[in-house]
This record gives sequence, C-alpha cells and structure tokens, in this order.
Amino acid sequence: MSVHFGFIRTMRKILAVLTAVVIALFASISLAGGVNAETNGKTYKIKTYSVSEAPIFIPGAVEGVGVGTAIHRSGFGYRTLAQARAEQKPQERWHTVALTVDEDLQRQVDHRSTTGHTVFNDGSSITYLGITEVDLGKVPVLGQRHTFVIVGGTGKFFGAQGTMTTKLVDTEKLIFATTFRLIKQ
Repeated sequence: MSVHFGFIRTMRKILAVLTAVVIALFASISLAGGVNAETNGKTYKIKTYSVSEAPIFIPGAVEGVGVGTAIHRSGFGYRTLAQARAEQKPQERWHTVALTVDEDLQRQVDHRSTTGHTVFNDGSSITYLGITEVDLGKVPVLGQRHTFVIVGGTGKFFGAQGTMTTKLVDTEKLIFATTFRLIKQ
C-alpha cells in the first residue's frame, strides 16, 4: 500500500511540475512575439483595489497540504481603496486558480502556479499567470508583492501584454492594490 501511495505522490509532483513548465512556455512565447525594441517599453497603468472572497480548495483540500493542491479565489475590484473597503461600485470581477507546484518545508513556503482573469464592467478582460511564493497555510503578508505576466485580453484589451502586480494593503478585508502595466500598441 505504501508503494502505491508513494507512486501517486510522485506522479502528482511530476504533473504539477509539467503544468508549471507548460504555463511558463506559453508565457515566454507570448512575450517573445510582443514588444518591438523601438517602442522603448512605453506603458500605461490601471490601478484597482481587489477584495478577495474566501478561497475554495479543489477538491476540498486544505491550504498548505502539499504539491497538487488547487485553490480558487475570486472577488471584485474597485477604483479606490475607500470604495473597496465599503464594497461600493465594483468595476471588475476577477478569478484565479493556483496550483501548488513545490514546497520548501525548511523555509515553510510553497510555490503556486497561478492563472487569473479579470473581467471589467464593459466585458473587456485581461488574463495573467505566474508563480507566487506563500507561507505554508497562510495568505500573503501585509505589503508582500506578487507579479504576473499579462498574456492576453479581450475587448479593449485584445492582445494585451505587460505585467500585473498585487500588494496586500488590508489584512482585515483582504484587499490587494492591483496594478496592470500594459504595453501601448
């Protein structure tokens, strides 16, 4: 029985690593075809404040239990921090799925391959992905940043490229300052 359990655990790790490699490959392909050196990286930014709802562990797992754990988060984005705290006038809805692809038990952190989508009120959307490092069994700490690559979008963000950075600014309501830095096309 323990050989079978060990085999399943090894296969879960291999699957998690392969998933991360495929995501990284698509991200690098997306970036390679994008920015022309003559653009000098001209960008514009959109800043929102994202309020996270409670995570959903897929399928019924507990955060921090190991490689292969999948976590779904969703919430709303607001124009100002005051609107986010009051949860008034959302301008976007967002969803992420994070798959734990590695654990460092010595440092007590896990690495999560994260894919996310933000849909704005006009129906336009931005899609992003990346790897985050999070303390085992915890949400990010106040001030901690995570940066993701923007790999596309729809509507007014069709073909979007750039980065999306989150920073936890309110631990009580779990509010993140979110900055989309988009390359002008």
